[in-house]
Amino acid sequence: MIQNLPKLPVRKLRAWLKSHRTWNHQDWLELLTELRMKGYGGLTDNPGGQAIIGRFLEANRIKWP
Repeated sequence: MIQNLPKLPVRKLRAWLKSHRTWNHQDWLELLTELRMKGYGGLTDNPGGQAIIGRFLEANRIKWP
């Protein structure tokens, strides 16, 4: 069970999604680095936290026809 994780930076992730219709592994790593530098290492530095971020991105990505 994942405990004591920081609150998900929803605004930041939504803003990131607006500028990333698609993304690759390098984009993902850059996002994790940016979030870590902004104090979200509790999420970015463990697989469970990364999974939460990834699920948010996939669930909220803009679906283009």
